[in-house]
Amino acid sequence: MDLFTPPDVAACARCGSGRVHPKLLVMGPIAGIDSDSRTFICETCGREGLPVMFDTEAVRARFEAEKHGARPEAPAKREGVLSIPILPVLTEPLLDVRILDRVPVRLASIVGVRWDGRSVRPTEYRVAFEDYWDAIGGPRYNAARVLMLDLTGIERANPNFDVLRHLVKRCDVWLDLGAREPEEVMDGYMLDVERVVAGSKTLASLEAYMDLYAMSTEVLPCLDWDGKVVWLDSREMRVDVRDVARSLRSIGFGEMCVMDVRRLGTEAGPDPALLAALQGIDIEVFLGGGLRETDVAGLGERGLAGGFVDPYTPIIRDLLRRREKEVPASAAAPPPEPRPSASPRGVPDVG
Repeated sequence: MDLFTPPDVAACARCGSGRVHPKLLVMGPIAGIDSDSRTFICETCGREGLPVMFDTEAVRARFEAEKHGARPEAPAKREGVLSIPILPVLTEPLLDVRILDRVPVRLASIVGVRWDGRSVRPTEYRVAFEDYWDAIGGPRYNAARVLMLDLTGIERANPNFDVLRHLVKRCDVWLDLGAREPEEVMDGYMLDVERVVAGSKTLASLEAYMDLYAMSTEVLPCLDWDGKVVWLDSREMRVDVRDVARSLRSIGFGEMCVMDVRRLGTEAGPDPALLAALQGIDIEVFLGGGLRETDVAGLGERGLAGGFVDPYTPIIRDLLRRREKEVPASAAAPPPEPRPSASPRGVPDVG
């Protein structure tokens, strides 16, 4: 199976050069044995890793020019507050090329998630990816963009690129691979996603975001928060969300997200203390963790750029029931948390 199809144009994620080739393991002509399909070498700067993929050489050349100091065009102004569903994906490996005949989306499930105090863990409740996507991608919910959490990458530091590259074709995807190093974060762009998200829970320190910004201004930093910013290395003492947000702004980032991991999957609504802490920060913020669709409009009123909606809200569960395709689960669907009634603004039409 070829890693790249003919229209793909590969480039180094660090310098933008198109002079990249597979790393040879043993000299010889046998593909897949004499070369490592996971590792590419840039002849210009020497970086090893997965390249960034582009549709045309012109787009690649523009990316390389930006790496060398050319000013990119100003991004289009965003219209309204964004509501983005969270898709925690659990994948099975592709052990044989012939398994592609089974359709890779059948090897992925959308699972419930909970924070165990140290990391995000899947619950027993799960639905086949294609059934979940048919529900939220259909005309009643009409999700145009999703935040995809690759739990295999986040938990095991081993992203399943073989399956993910098929999943991201359904819509615009913001992808968290669970990368531990800045170079690994950039590997996400070879999947042709809209944004690669870099979560603090799998990065050692704030310096990692400095390295990422030097590689690409398009990476979206995400501060995982459980009362303080969570880092992979417990020795990182910069944990106040306002202070870290200011540091990201000083690095040059214009956007970030904050994921309240304690509330992720609970539908408990946004934490008032966290909302207060984010008030007045000079950076666009996307907030996630415990959100239903009805919470997103309120985030916009507070000046936030958007919200990440929990994987199994009442609306999404209802759509899954209506489709009558839900995969049998060993646990019941996550029950909604008790909470005050919310305004119906911003609710997708499910009628």
